[in-house]
Amino acid sequence: MKNLSFFIIIFSAALLSSCEKVIDLQLRDAEPVLMIEGTISNLQEWQEVNLSHTVPFDSELRRMPVTGARVFLREGNNAWKALSEFQDGQYIIRDFRGRPGVEYSLRVEYDNETYESTSRMPEVVRIDSTGVSVMTFDETRRTPLVLFQDPPAEKNYYYFEVEVNGDVVPSLFLYNDKFNNGKYVTINLDDFELNLNPLDSVVVELRNIDEGSYNFWKGVQSQTATSASPGNPPSNISNGALGYFSAYAGNSVYFIME
Repeated sequence: MKNLSFFIIIFSAALLSSCEKVIDLQLRDAEPVLMIEGTISNLQEWQEVNLSHTVPFDSELRRMPVTGARVFLREGNNAWKALSEFQDGQYIIRDFRGRPGVEYSLRVEYDNETYESTSRMPEVVRIDSTGVSVMTFDETRRTPLVLFQDPPAEKNYYYFEVEVNGDVVPSLFLYNDKFNNGKYVTINLDDFELNLNPLDSVVVELRNIDEGSYNFWKGVQSQTATSASPGNPPSNISNGALGYFSAYAGNSVYFIME
């Protein structure tokens, strides 16, 4: 690529939550590029797709919403369903709950270009129980544990969202079953800064995501402010768009720290 300059993109990992996780990325693109963030979940009756343009690294804007696009979702081979623009850059559809095992398609038409993606929703993997880990070298610091049975029949990719007292923890918690396929798994959700205190309310959501979505979030995770040569996370959307489209099967647990 020629004449590269740094840009920043903001991704929200909790699109349908009242609390929003914001991730800052330094990405390389010479011209503004369409960014698409789309999810379909089994957890709610309405789904959301967010569209924006990349903005210069030194811009005062955190994101530049894209308005006037035509956005469609499709379940399997059924007819396409149009989303409505709820507010600038945010497109939603109601009465559309995702179903595990079904493939979903996204189509975005904007500025005489078409962008497409597909994502098959994996099966639900349920959290069996939770616990608390006490750090070996700092016995005052406690972090959440989740325990679950990984299905043996296929590869699985997981994204965990942690909410403490109503605030989403900004770190990305990712896991795959490459070395633990079919096993009973214990995951310590520790970002080296998280510390649970007595009476904290904690929500942990396990999302079983597809490989394309996992690769995108691994790319996001690899971005740091000190990266010598930051690059765009791998997108599963066609025609050069940045971002991701993810049909995920989730479930969550809630507990109070003692």
